[in-house]
Amino acid sequence: MAPSQHLRFLYVVWGVLECLLFGGLLFGWGSVVFVLKEECIFSHLCPNKTQANRTLAEAELDIYMDITSTMQTGYRHHDAASNYSFVKEKQMAGSCSCLESDSVLFLAFTIGTMMFCAGCAAMGLISIKFGTRVTRLCALASFLSGSLLTGFTSKDFPWLIFPGLSFLGIGGIPLMMTNAQFSVLFTHGSSTVMALFSGAFDASSGIMLIVKLIYERGVAFKWSMLFISSLHLLTLVNTFCFLPRDFIRKPTPRNVGSGEQGVELITKTSPSDACPVSGTKEEGACLTSDENKEDKEEKEGLPSVISCILSPVYLFHVVWLSVLQLRFYYFIASFNSWLTALVASSEVSHYTNALMYTMICGCFMAPLSGLVYDFNKRFFCESKSKLRRDLMPSVLPLALTGLFGIMVSILVLIQDTRVLYLTFIFVTIFRSFLYSMAAAYIGVMFPSEYFGIMYGVMIILAGIFGLAQYGLFSWAEAAGFSVVNQFLVAFVALGLVHPLYQWFACYRAESQAQ
Repeated sequence: MAPSQHLRFLYVVWGVLECLLFGGLLFGWGSVVFVLKEECIFSHLCPNKTQANRTLAEAELDIYMDITSTMQTGYRHHDAASNYSFVKEKQMAGSCSCLESDSVLFLAFTIGTMMFCAGCAAMGLISIKFGTRVTRLCALASFLSGSLLTGFTSKDFPWLIFPGLSFLGIGGIPLMMTNAQFSVLFTHGSSTVMALFSGAFDASSGIMLIVKLIYERGVAFKWSMLFISSLHLLTLVNTFCFLPRDFIRKPTPRNVGSGEQGVELITKTSPSDACPVSGTKEEGACLTSDENKEDKEEKEGLPSVISCILSPVYLFHVVWLSVLQLRFYYFIASFNSWLTALVASSEVSHYTNALMYTMICGCFMAPLSGLVYDFNKRFFCESKSKLRRDLMPSVLPLALTGLFGIMVSILVLIQDTRVLYLTFIFVTIFRSFLYSMAAAYIGVMFPSEYFGIMYGVMIILAGIFGLAQYGLFSWAEAAGFSVVNQFLVAFVALGLVHPLYQWFACYRAESQAQ
């Protein structure tokens, strides 16, 4: 049964709820790791936990005092005497965590994010071969397994957190991948619809904050995860009632001058030579007649998925996501350890909650990137170059995402608790733009049938690169978090290469088309 145009808003609302409740629970790690530490998970790795905590705190204390001594007095949070008391307070805190247990928990999240990315690619392949319904049923089985394994992680069975996080991530991402098809039903504002799904996926990390708050009020962690597992069965409504068995097809644009997005593959040296796969080239612009288009589609069908993956626009997009996602992953994974070294132990829970509350607002931030994208289309819909019409609207939101990543890297260098709230806000905006643009860009530039596989390949490549976060954590253990964050300021600047390349390619194409 094909989805009805009249019910498209209902489909979007239901899809947003799915992504909000179950999509990105893996990224509520800040709340989950707090609960795991309270449950003394991996505490057996701390034979002398007081000494381990003291070593970590004193190492961070030395780094912070060296840095703050060179900064203005207004930025200093502790003087020498208060820093000494701060370290002693951490020694007396009596928590179950230590450097060794923190490292293993960090490894669990690193492997979880890697499997999340690998699962995204695998689900993309399943989607192309078997369709939407089979993909969602596989995701259902994975999510239920992950939520149950995570919920039953205990001091006696701490290793369950490794497969638990992995299956939880694998089962969450297909909800956004499959619901993204509904954006095809909207002639105008498709990027905004895509951003809504991405924003709901981002905000779903707040579900784990609710689990943490309930845990602090006496409800066992496993009961919360059992409830989430039961609630997840509601996704079967969308699987069998709203979404088709295979795909919602993207309509073929009939008039390239109308500003609608087509499929553009930049496979030639000169950007002006790039034309749609089924089009012809006239006077520097990409023009397609209806008859030729229909004939060629019948003979050739869609462009091959390999040609899409090897196109420069896609490869640059993968690099862009890899660089910026590493910045985000490292912030989330190291947040608890970084925060423990920055504030008193009694304040860790408060600031953890503050971060999660702020990230819940990502569902309101994500559509902003889609609105910027769709608004920019109006300025380039009359461009002579097809390349400029397709690529130029994405330059501004892609560049803004890179700038937000740089701002996050700068803010975490300021050792002042008054700046933490501003840091949380920029992290939320950064993440919302990052994943909204990662999905919307592929949804606009390539056939909807390929969205699952192309999004999956991008995510797994970025995930492999994201394994570097564990190396960053090891570096932070040896040199301090501030040294690593200084490096990340320059590294994240590489995220600006993608929009700059697009702007230059569009500029050349427009010049040659005149």
